[in-house]
Amino acid sequence: MWENLDLEQMEREENAHTDLRPPEEVEQIVVMVRLELYNRGLPCGPKVLRRRLDEHKVLRPLPSERTIARILALNGLIYRRTGWYEGDKP
Repeated sequence: MWENLDLEQMEREENAHTDLRPPEEVEQIVVMVRLELYNRGLPCGPKVLRRRLDEHKVLRPLPSERTIARILALNGLIYRRTGWYEGDKP
């Protein structure tokens, strides 16, 4: 899943910024970047995540802030949470 993704390796790949990625992979990348920022104690909202994804040049086109917010909500990564807890998932 997301823990197997390596942003630096993806950035080095020759066509990483030109290929359209499937929605599942976009979701995994967003989750991974969000957890990376969270674990470092940095802000990790949709605006910051979009900026971070742009810095790495991993996703082209970049997902919108609203799309990033939807991905975070679907994965229970809101309100400083690290995912769904036992019995929480709708």
